[in-house]
Formats: sequence, C-alpha cells, structure tokens
Amino acid sequence: MPGSLPDILPLEPHLRPMVWGGHRLGERFGKDLPPDTPVGESFEVSALPGAESVVRSGPLAGWGLSDLTEGFGEALLGAPVRERHGPGFPLLIKLIDAADDLSVQVHPGDGYARREGLGPRGKTEAWYVLAPGELALGLREGVDRRRLERALDTGRPEEAVRYCHVQAADVVLLPAGTVHALGRGTMVYEVQQASDLTFRLYDYGRPGLDGRPRELHLEQAMEVIDFEAPASEPRPAPAPGPEGEVLVEADSFRLTLFGEGNRLLGSEVFAAVTVVAGEARLGDVPLAAGDSALVPADRRVPLRPAGPSLRCLVAEPAC
Repeated sequence: MPGSLPDILPLEPHLRPMVWGGHRLGERFGKDLPPDTPVGESFEVSALPGAESVVRSGPLAGWGLSDLTEGFGEALLGAPVRERHGPGFPLLIKLIDAADDLSVQVHPGDGYARREGLGPRGKTEAWYVLAPGELALGLREGVDRRRLERALDTGRPEEAVRYCHVQAADVVLLPAGTVHALGRGTMVYEVQQASDLTFRLYDYGRPGLDGRPRELHLEQAMEVIDFEAPASEPRPAPAPGPEGEVLVEADSFRLTLFGEGNRLLGSEVFAAVTVVAGEARLGDVPLAAGDSALVPADRRVPLRPAGPSLRCLVAEPAC
C-alpha cells in the first residue's frame, strides 16, 4: 500500500444488474452498461463485499474502498468515525434506476442487525429524486401487523401501504423500520448506512434474473417494521445558497446540496461527493454528472462549478 493518501479519490462504481433495472444510468450519466442486461444500481461509493467501488485514477488507482479503509483507517475516515460507527466504511452511496417497481420492503435498525448477527449496522437511508414517479412510503393510518399481512396475502399491498408521487429534487428520509418501495420510472440518488440488509414483503410474484422466484422475508420484516412511526413525507429541496443547503440530518449521516459558487469542502470526517447535474471541478479533478469522488478527513478541497446548473450532493458520516 502506498504511503501517501491523496486529497481526492475519484471512484469507479460497481454496477448491479437487477430484474427491475433499466438502461438510464448509461443514457443519463454515461455509465458503461452491458447492452442486454437491466442495471438497477450504480454503487458510487461502496466498500460492500462484491459491490465495491475502486479508485479510478491517481497514485491509488485500482485500489478498492475496503482496502483503503483498512490501510489508511483514521487518515481516510476521520478520528470520530470509528468510535461512532464501528468497523469498516460506514456509508454507501448509490444511483438507482427503477425501470420497474421495486419490491415492497423494509430495512432493520442497528440493534436488530447486531442482535441477529447480521452485521454491525442496520440501514437508514435517504433519497434525492432524480426522475419523478410513485413511491411506497410508510403504512396507512391505523395499519397493524394483521391488516398488513392480510393485504399482502391478497396481493393488494395498496390497502395497507401509502403511495405518493414525487418530483425531481424531492428529498425523502427513510428511517430503519419504514416500509417503502421505488415505483416504476423513478430515479434517485441514495445515501444509506453501509448495509445490504433488505427484507422483502411483496414482489409481484416475479422471478429474478435467474428465472427463480425472489425470496420474501415476511417474518423478519414484521419484526423490524415500526408500526407506530409517523409517515415520512417527501419535501422539495431548497435551492442551495452560497454555503450549500443541508437536506438531511440523520443519526448516521448528513446530506448537503451544493449549486453555483465556489466553496471549500472538508471537515474532520470524510466527504463523499456526487455530481447529479452539470459539471464541477473538485480540486484539479473534473467531475461530470454521475461522477463521484471521496475527500479524506482533515483535507480542504475547492469545489467549483464547471458550467451552469450544477447540483452536487455531499454525504458525510454523522459524528
């Protein structure tokens, strides 16, 4: 492992084929998609085994994010991160193309994941909407386990699950325990805890890419659903000011939107940078729409627009 950690780590994503995916990640963001396979997710900043992003250029080109995390530790993550978030890289950033409806699903919280030996963390996530569509978002008022099970058994999840329409630039926070799904046509940027724990409640009886029915996880899902949680509501993102606009402050992460104007990025923890519209320069690294890079902890790097209509999302671990 080289001894020097650059100020900027441009990243190459891992592309995940999904039965509900499409081809818009290539059309909109220039991702190099296989021509005959639907791709649902681009793992932009990821240290998950089997879905890892790697450094695209520079002295550490080709290194995976998990190796960088192990090799550089606090120099990459920041001193407060390991104490707050435990081992490994704590966040995961994706671009998602829902060409078809995703399964109705729920993610567990930290306590359940640890208690059941499923990993160090659960999965709270947030979406910044890139293309409009329908979402499943929480349960209808008064729905309990029995009513939800009956709706699923009869193939009518809409009798228990809330559905709503979202526009581009809407923001949605999804705490662990929230029943949800992306609907057909929606595209989102997603920041989440670094976990791939998903419990499916309903999947339209469709087969996966291997031709076999996809597994449901009804008992686990019922154990982690927060039936008392208030409904999450989408909200439009404000136009970012000179210092950016904080969109989400969650227990695990902060998400900030930047637009026009120059600013310095960097704090005592790492920053995951993704351009979702326009073009930017991060230090001397050009970033087009769909590009992502990592700024290690305790660095100060200028972010500058390289054209009109810049929209840049920066995710940081909460500490």
